[in-house]
Amino acid sequence: MDIWLTAAGEYGITAVIAFYLLHRMEKKLDILIYAVQNWSHEHAASSVSSEQLSVEDNKVKQVK
Repeated sequence: MDIWLTAAGEYGITAVIAFYLLHRMEKKLDILIYAVQNWSHEHAASSVSSEQLSVEDNKVKQVK
């Protein structure tokens, strides 16, 4: 908690809130990117193996 107060004092509360919201949005964008890539692999002929997709699936689950 001290790090947030220090950052707010140095950069301003607006900058700290913006950083926090961007950080949260980045995780959600990673999930969205994975979903779109997975969808495109399902609907187009692709040379991606199911093992590679399962590895990516595990990465996304760890992000959540």
